[in-house]
Amino acid sequence: MEAKHNGTTLVLKMKDYCPSNECSLAKGIVVCTLLSLLFIGSFSGACLMWFTEIYYDEIINQLTIRDGSDVYEAWRKPPVKPLICVHVFNYTNFEEYAKKIDKKLKIEEVGPYCYRETLEKKNVTFSEDGKKVTYGDTRKHKFEPSHSKGSKDDILVVPNLALIGTIAVTKDMNRFSQIALSYFLRSLLRYSNSMITVKAHDFIFGYDDKLVELGLYVAKLLQRDVPFEKLGILSQRAADTDDTITVLTGTNDIENIGIVSEINGEDRLYVWPEEECNRIDGSDGAFFPRHTLNNNVTLYLFHNNMCRRMPFVYDKEVLFQGDVTAMRFHAAPDVYNTNGTCYCPESGCAPYGLFDLSPCSEGIPLLVSFPHFLNADPSISEPFEGLHPDSEKHEFYIDIQRLLGFTLGTVSRLQMNMRIEKSKYTNLLKEFPNNLILPLFWIQVSAEEMPPELYNIIYHSTFTVKRMQVVLRWGLLLFTLLLLYFLVVYSRLLIGTIKRKTEELKDKKSTCCQEMLPKHIDIKTGTCEISRV
Repeated sequence: MEAKHNGTTLVLKMKDYCPSNECSLAKGIVVCTLLSLLFIGSFSGACLMWFTEIYYDEIINQLTIRDGSDVYEAWRKPPVKPLICVHVFNYTNFEEYAKKIDKKLKIEEVGPYCYRETLEKKNVTFSEDGKKVTYGDTRKHKFEPSHSKGSKDDILVVPNLALIGTIAVTKDMNRFSQIALSYFLRSLLRYSNSMITVKAHDFIFGYDDKLVELGLYVAKLLQRDVPFEKLGILSQRAADTDDTITVLTGTNDIENIGIVSEINGEDRLYVWPEEECNRIDGSDGAFFPRHTLNNNVTLYLFHNNMCRRMPFVYDKEVLFQGDVTAMRFHAAPDVYNTNGTCYCPESGCAPYGLFDLSPCSEGIPLLVSFPHFLNADPSISEPFEGLHPDSEKHEFYIDIQRLLGFTLGTVSRLQMNMRIEKSKYTNLLKEFPNNLILPLFWIQVSAEEMPPELYNIIYHSTFTVKRMQVVLRWGLLLFTLLLLYFLVVYSRLLIGTIKRKTEELKDKKSTCCQEMLPKHIDIKTGTCEISRV
């Protein structure tokens, strides 16, 4: 026992009187501290496993677009080569229709004529912060006879696109100009046929046309760039242009990976009358925000060729390549209905089920619809024989992996049509009534299956990672509960030890202090603070 004088107060150390209690107390404190630390760590890990998607966030983070990353080359030069199949409407009774023998135009769907598309991104440029990437596209096409029905040399009778488009864009010129144009086309150019005969491959990728050649010559004189040299329904898609698209890379914000933000350096369009329709927004088709995926959400795909966002709604769950469950979203049934929206041009809204592309196509009266006018106003199909809309064959859908928001596959189907818009002072296109909408072709773009290396990532994220997540969730939860049990047990033992020591100190106070009266006993330090009598 040691006494230290501090005024009238003495402190006596008690460690020599109760070494066994001191040892037991120290061990209890150490054990409880360790258990507490382990419990906090285990509880935190369990919360991460149960209330976050840390594994999937990390997988998506590895898929973000970064120069030099593992997925960069696959993004720049995609291993998935979509199959483009073109179904052309062949007009079989035009002469009889022109002579008023037949009251309806008979059209026959021919094809498909299928091509394998190889895509490569060019002029790839990242923003300084890495959050955006800008690029152009180069596309090449190879005919696939095994998937096609018919030959590239099939002879087709189709509407004269150049003549119909020229008459439409010049119909508002003054009377003298229209008469002069009519004379030039008929007499000098000898160009007045409403229908043309052309080979299937040429109609798709480009055919010689007098009016187009003249237009290209004028464009060169005016120093205007034209991305194609021949007129064809896919000639612009296959052309090498300077057009660019900017998308978000997902860096620091994986929820916005693949969101389109700019077209040709502009962050808005200048096509439609209101700001809402001129928004550049929506997915580029590769990713969709996974945390918002559910059966009630509306997804948006930005379609540059239509100058708009396309809404998609949930349809059903399907199996992709036999193993992976996917959410199927299809284009909303009223996606092409523009009544009451800002997608109507100044001339007025298109009929129900058709989307007027003229503001987006230099005034050429092109309209988009589902194939065979599916979901469109029945009056649109009335002038024709040979149209058979079928939702199973003609819908546009996207299959998305729910956990990652990654697009597994897509089948894009849309039909291009052209409206007859006559001039007041010429009788060109006299065979057709004004405002008749002629179906031209419909196209299907699809990816048959995913390459093994990419499919393995999706498969393991769907099954392997999910199993690991289940094991870790329940394993950490069980471990946390066990730690909590032992922590409670040792805490009770520690409290019991402290109580026993307190009682022992009280019992020994007379021995400890002899003739002095204790003022305070500190059970943590083993000292007795007393005052001299």
